[in-house]
Amino acid sequence: MAVRKRNPILGGLMAAAFIGFGSYLLYTHFVLEETVGTAQLILRFGVVAYGLYIAYTLLPKKDV
Repeated sequence: MAVRKRNPILGGLMAAAFIGFGSYLLYTHFVLEETVGTAQLILRFGVVAYGLYIAYTLLPKKDV
């Protein structure tokens, strides 16, 4: 079965967008003290984590 490869340019842009947007949302909560619910806070961490996952999948892997 063939393994799908991500487009590195599009993946990099998506990773930057997810990390940047999620970081901004966390910044508004922790620094600017915006009140949000627990579910929204979990989703904000999830957006950043997904962006980091996309960035991780773009790293070249060496065949051992």
